[in-house]
Amino acid sequence: MMRRGVLFSERGATAVEFALILPLMLVLIFALVDFGRIGYTQIMVASVANDGARLSSLDSAGVTDSQNVVDFVQSSALDAAKIAQLGGSGALTVTVTKCSSTASSENTLVTASTNFKWLLPVGLLSLVTNGAASLDDFTISSTGTMRCMN
Repeated sequence: MMRRGVLFSERGATAVEFALILPLMLVLIFALVDFGRIGYTQIMVASVANDGARLSSLDSAGVTDSQNVVDFVQSSALDAAKIAQLGGSGALTVTVTKCSSTASSENTLVTASTNFKWLLPVGLLSLVTNGAASLDDFTISSTGTMRCMN
């Protein structure tokens, strides 16, 4: 007499199910972390660009040179740039268009940008999408604009 449990054993079924679900769960977790990093970096870059434009607009006489504004913006968003670049150099590119001391009703512009590197293995996703989606590293940038205080 054969026992019914020997022919239809379910040993290892949990391990097989776990092995099937694990890759999907990891992709989901990495995607959540990456999109959180994108949001945080975008907010920080926009904030420091606006702060830099404010600093530049308050100095309509040109006492503060552009390098001081660049240094201020870079030091303010250093952590966001490092998070976006996964601990890289943390470089934040900053361009400043200062106010002239002669023109009135003029704007000052400060543009800040940094590169974003994916934590998610995007090479694997491009295999699944047949190259339809471009998931390479990209640049997050923002421009702050303020009226000059002449």
